[in-house]
Amino acid sequence: MNKHKFDIYLVKGKLGNIRNWMQDHHFPAVLSFILMGIISTVWFLIRVIPKPSRAGYPCMKVAAPFMSGLVVYLLSISGAALAFKRARKNLFRARYLAAGTFMLAALALMLISIPNGVQNINAVPQSKTGPDDGPNQPFGKPQGVYPGRVVWAWNPDATNEKCVTGFDTQDWYWLPQNTNEKVVGKLFRDALLKLTGKSTVAESWDLLFHSFNNGKSKKDKGYSKGEKIFIKINQGTARWVLSQEDKDKGYYFPTTLKPEDQGKKGNLGATETGPYIVLEIVRELVNELGIAQEDIAIGDPMTHTYGHNYDLWFKEFPGIVYTDKFSDKYGRTLITPSEEGLLFYSNKSTPEKLYNIMENADYLINLAHLKPHLSAGISLTAKNHFGSIASPTANHLHKYLIVTRGSKPDNEGYNKYRVFVDLMGSKYLGKNTLLYLVDALFAGGSSETKGPVKYFMPPFNNDWCNSIFISQDQVALESVCYDFLRTEWNGVNKHDASNNSNESNPNWYGVDDYLHQAADPANWPAGIIYDPDNSGKPLGSLGVHEHWNDPVRKQYSRNLGRSTGIELISIPENLVMKSN
Repeated sequence: MNKHKFDIYLVKGKLGNIRNWMQDHHFPAVLSFILMGIISTVWFLIRVIPKPSRAGYPCMKVAAPFMSGLVVYLLSISGAALAFKRARKNLFRARYLAAGTFMLAALALMLISIPNGVQNINAVPQSKTGPDDGPNQPFGKPQGVYPGRVVWAWNPDATNEKCVTGFDTQDWYWLPQNTNEKVVGKLFRDALLKLTGKSTVAESWDLLFHSFNNGKSKKDKGYSKGEKIFIKINQGTARWVLSQEDKDKGYYFPTTLKPEDQGKKGNLGATETGPYIVLEIVRELVNELGIAQEDIAIGDPMTHTYGHNYDLWFKEFPGIVYTDKFSDKYGRTLITPSEEGLLFYSNKSTPEKLYNIMENADYLINLAHLKPHLSAGISLTAKNHFGSIASPTANHLHKYLIVTRGSKPDNEGYNKYRVFVDLMGSKYLGKNTLLYLVDALFAGGSSETKGPVKYFMPPFNNDWCNSIFISQDQVALESVCYDFLRTEWNGVNKHDASNNSNESNPNWYGVDDYLHQAADPANWPAGIIYDPDNSGKPLGSLGVHEHWNDPVRKQYSRNLGRSTGIELISIPENLVMKSN
């Protein structure tokens, strides 16, 4: 295929939306072509005449083929009409050679007038990939003390490059020899200071509490003694990958497997929460802010807390509440479902109960992992709340993802009901969150239930990602992490065979549909009004969404000096290019 050939299905943004609307309404092909040509011409002239340099803008480059195509089409039609007229005139005068010449010219011009590919404009394309909006086109209301700010902290010394995690080696990525606790602690502290603009950890947390309470209850207050904090971690595989014998021993990974458990080998050591970021957060909350240990809880409500995490946390903080929905053995605290449904799905499906630990929390800290997902395309802080509901599993929510069954995308596209928006907007979940974090020390492979892999894009360069992402704006954070994932998992890179069954799932069409809808109610599907609290008041914007300009510069709108959109701050500073 000629890589320079214009493809109407690669057009995104406003023109792409117009194309999709006409396709959905079965516009005749030629009429669709003419209308898009007229719109593109008017838009091009309005934008470029006042400032000719705009002709080089990406949006103008998208409009140009439609504009030039319309001009060629109109000239060809006019020329063909004139040639037919001359042919007819010469035929009546018995000038057969001249008549034939004009007839051939008319036919040639008619062939030219058929827009290339317009006969297929209403056909369903074979496949669409990636986001539907172009770079640096922000929409939504930025959140946070510094609106739309996302901090990405990276240090290649955070992990052991020689780590070969997996059951066969037992060299698990969370072991002390594979994670530098001091470097990770500094990474988080530095990121927190950059997020808040403060000079101390205590001042930073105090600002976050004030900012959160101003938004939630319109009260300018910090943390009050006795208020409950729940740190939501990602530990989903603990529910099913451990045998009953493993659970009876304290939720540790086995060192040997019975024949009937061999199929789980690849799932042991999945890319999930390790101990060190949580340990740093708790140290700051307890030691810097003086929050009582018994007012802090840690867990993944739907499942167990792994023994390797519990041991490290309990050793230093024995008074913290470590949750488990199945048992109160081994120092765990048993949690129970709410008496009534607290999460109301906006497609009117059965309301969901949540666990008492979340119902009674004054603040959540959402700690997810950077990884692709075989059903959603990506798994970040929104997907992390699949583990917050009080159902036996979250399988019933998969029908609202990109892959609803099997392994092939069957629910791609935009403006569809996305359950993530309800989770992000719930007063018990997303709207009760003080801070969002994505652990990318060891980022995930193509399957969310298998181990981490090394990443190729700079600055990772075939090493572990060694990164932490934090923000007060959940939409902005997930937009940034999505850009990283869709760049890394581009169908070209070949990751470690232990977890590379799909090299492009983050680029499925519509993976960021939920971010579009969370950012702006104008993107909601027809008939859906997101109101996860059943309050009668629809959600407003939950944050700002956009895509960076490219994977090299990694600049968002605020990085380019604009007053809206996302601001990505990196540690060190040179990872995101400075604006001119």
